[in-house]
Amino acid sequence: MAGLAHSPLEAAALIMDVVPLVMRRMRKEMRSRRMSGLSLPQFRTLIFLRRHEGASLSQVAAHVGVGLPSMSKIIESLVRRDLVTRVTSASDRRCVNLSLSNPGLATVEEARRETEARVAELLAELSHQQRAEVYGAMQALQAAFDGAEPLSKTPRGAAHANH
Repeated sequence: MAGLAHSPLEAAALIMDVVPLVMRRMRKEMRSRRMSGLSLPQFRTLIFLRRHEGASLSQVAAHVGVGLPSMSKIIESLVRRDLVTRVTSASDRRCVNLSLSNPGLATVEEARRETEARVAELLAELSHQQRAEVYGAMQALQAAFDGAEPLSKTPRGAAHANH
């Protein structure tokens, strides 16, 4: 019910229920708009590199959920397509930093714009007041979670100590 105060635990439970629904829809929209000929792991690699410029092969492999040999092949194919660049670290020649090339960034940005347009269509079905509430809630969540320590680093039991 709008306007009623809810406990942090109730808000957390609702977030845990709603965010996966929203993310599932957004992932579906992004996947449907990926560049022709890109596999899902290749596309997920591009998206990760958009947010983590200069990431290592190991970091990307961990995010995408593939082993290093598979990720190496994915990166090689993206480099050949001029979507990703590899730069050897000046301080450690064994380290290679990965980044999106301009065409790679354009590919991700186009899919993002198209997905945002689809999400906007879904939000257009809400009233002006509901959209204002969603916007305000997203700003509050961004402020609460931006820069927050990862949940996995919280000692067991500490998450419930201050409710």
